[in-house]
Amino acid sequence: MKAPKVKALIFDMDGLIVDSEPIHLLAYQEILGRYSISYSEKDNREFLGCKDYSILEILRQRFKLDKTANELLEEKETILARLLKDHSVPRPGLLNALQQANTLGLTMAVASSATLPTIKLVIHTLNIAHYFQSLTSGDEVTQGKPAPDVFLLSATRLGVDPGQCLVIEDTLNGIRAAKAAGMYCVAIPCDATSHQDHSPADARLQSLEHLNLKYWCGLN
Repeated sequence: MKAPKVKALIFDMDGLIVDSEPIHLLAYQEILGRYSISYSEKDNREFLGCKDYSILEILRQRFKLDKTANELLEEKETILARLLKDHSVPRPGLLNALQQANTLGLTMAVASSATLPTIKLVIHTLNIAHYFQSLTSGDEVTQGKPAPDVFLLSATRLGVDPGQCLVIEDTLNGIRAAKAAGMYCVAIPCDATSHQDHSPADARLQSLEHLNLKYWCGLN
């Protein structure tokens, strides 16, 4: 790999900024529980990194639910907002990484499969909105991860070439999307994604506490 000189830092959100994968699972369980349908962490694994609408459309068809995917999505957003307000805490090393990136003059964005209202809710709840120049949702592009669309749109909004962007991701779908976009990618798995293959990433770390942004900026 050639020496990186990144100018922008793009964060995934779920499992990376906040440990929200268990919260998403609770929301899906609450919705499906209304139909007396059991839904486990193992059942949810196939959907990690996917857009909510796509997930709910599959679940709607699989379990023959009597609501549209959009109606189910509205329910999920309401449940998720309640849960996130009570359970959102920053992942270890997040605040330090944001401060270091700011000091280094990196532009920053969030590019997530989550809906835009959910992204805004999380970053405002954590009081970190001021760090980000752009927020991009998977709902704003035609193809979700592992397609590169959400990251390419994020780079366009930041005005930075994809080859000068570093993506921080926790899922295999996200890593594939970042690499397909021509970006550098560091994998930092959370508990929900630790079983996945993260080898396509340029590096794999245990937490954001180990992220050396000076290296990625070509400063050491």
